[in-house]
Amino acid sequence: MEKKEELQLVLLEFVKKGNCFTQKTREVLLEYKKLGGTQNDVVKVLYKMKEENITNQTIQHGVDDILDIATGYCGIEMRVW
Repeated sequence: MEKKEELQLVLLEFVKKGNCFTQKTREVLLEYKKLGGTQNDVVKVLYKMKEENITNQTIQHGVDDILDIATGYCGIEMRVW
């Protein structure tokens, strides 16, 4: 399985549960970065998830939480890139 596909599956499980602005989410993103994943890849995966689940507000909000971490729209303690 490709890195991006695996990341999408992991993050989708997180967003189904609701709040994703967590240290655990950050750790997944850090691991992805360590494996060579880029910020741009993560953002693309997240926007794809939003497009595929346009009517599911839980997923929309969860993805927005992860986007905050992935794009650096958060405190320095949560930043990945």
